[in-house]
Amino acid sequence: MTKTSNKLESLMQKHTGLVDRLIAQYGLPLHVVFLEQFEENAAGFKNVLQDSYPNGFVALAVKSNPCRGAVRAASHHGLGVDAASENEMRMALEEGIPANRVICNGNAKSTTYLTQALDAGCHIAVDNHDEIAEIGQLTADGSRQANILLRFRGMPLAGLTSDDQTTAADWTKFGFHIDEASDLFSQFVNHPSIRCRGVSAHIGTQIAEPIGYERLLDHLLVLTEQARGLGLTPDVIDIGGGFPMAFLSEQEWRTFQGQLLSRLRGESTPSVTWNDLPMGYAKDTSPEATWVGKAYWSAVPQSAMLTHLLNHTFNDGRTCIERLNSLGEPTLIVEPGRALMASTGITLSQVAGTKTVLDHTVVSLEMGINNHGTNLISPDMFPAAVLPSREDDESIDAFLAGRLCFSGDMISKTKVRLNRLPTRGERCVLFHTGAYGADHFASNSCGFLRPGKVAIRPDGQAEVWRRPEEFADIFGRPEDSLLSSESSTS
Repeated sequence: MTKTSNKLESLMQKHTGLVDRLIAQYGLPLHVVFLEQFEENAAGFKNVLQDSYPNGFVALAVKSNPCRGAVRAASHHGLGVDAASENEMRMALEEGIPANRVICNGNAKSTTYLTQALDAGCHIAVDNHDEIAEIGQLTADGSRQANILLRFRGMPLAGLTSDDQTTAADWTKFGFHIDEASDLFSQFVNHPSIRCRGVSAHIGTQIAEPIGYERLLDHLLVLTEQARGLGLTPDVIDIGGGFPMAFLSEQEWRTFQGQLLSRLRGESTPSVTWNDLPMGYAKDTSPEATWVGKAYWSAVPQSAMLTHLLNHTFNDGRTCIERLNSLGEPTLIVEPGRALMASTGITLSQVAGTKTVLDHTVVSLEMGINNHGTNLISPDMFPAAVLPSREDDESIDAFLAGRLCFSGDMISKTKVRLNRLPTRGERCVLFHTGAYGADHFASNSCGFLRPGKVAIRPDGQAEVWRRPEEFADIFGRPEDSLLSSESSTS
């Protein structure tokens, strides 16, 4: 396992008694976040900026763990927030995040969202011409001043993650194309109520290779120069998030890639993906095949990616820091969601049983919901273990299945190395589930209830971030099914 997996395992063992009490109170499955790891992750990014380019800040992408506890932790550690809705924005402001450190994103912002963002003084990452028109109307009477970032797409960034998670290349619903930049910038020269503060972009998620961010930064720096040449005074560059996590060790990742490629070429290698899913080799199994898309190991994970980027030397011989300094030291915003949250969390569940499918071991877990529903668009890979570990454990490779009455509900569509074959009723833990896993595709399919989410502080105290849902939350109560006579006739 990776260093972060081992760290999570150590934290779980350190707080064994508390975890057991939380399970007794809230049941299984249960999501657990360790705030000690969150503090370490946040400090990693903050320290890089402080040491190399102090005029910047880190913003938590709330969608990676959308609950008050996560935003409160971000506020406690002096982070900003990337909000994807008016509700995320409201929560950030209620938890004391300064408005000028709240970036309002989204490709289809409601009038309510825009109005509240303007009233609060947040930065709005404008996505389209309709939003520009709406902001113009909302500020026309002079009572409000808009601070906007223009969000761009169309950079040569395809193939860096799964196609459905690419958010700055050509095929994406987000942002303006970079070819529109000059016309857009010109609209805001001497604009009476809208100030274009800078530029914004977001590549996607789990971007393992630096080249994507190197290209992105080059374009954003050129766009900032372009805006200055047209008479604007941009002072913000938002490079978005998607910074990677090392879900696996390099050896585990390379071994998996080699086994998958051999299998796809028809060699006598056992299946390592469910239904022989080609994943990153979908378009190429030639002898020179290279992985294209979402990867699960990175040589520069989390804050190491930011260190690399700030010191990267571009074709003109200048480093990123030197180019930023030449532009008047604009504020650099970094929005790592997965890289902040993923390694803080584990998911505990109970084994419902095991079976063999085409000579492959399948372990079914009582996860309640499709907690790891990103498998619907790009299979994720989470290290897992059966609890407790034993001296006589013999490791086994297995697929992990959920309980939904839906054939795609495979918690792991790639084989996972377990310390032993579990039996019904034993506990299982999945590591690195602090980002997206508990919420992003959560539903009440088949009538399952969303599990609880708790956080453990460094001092050993627990916080409830979300109570487990109850039957009535989903199905209501018998007396709720009838409308009053007054309501039914209105």
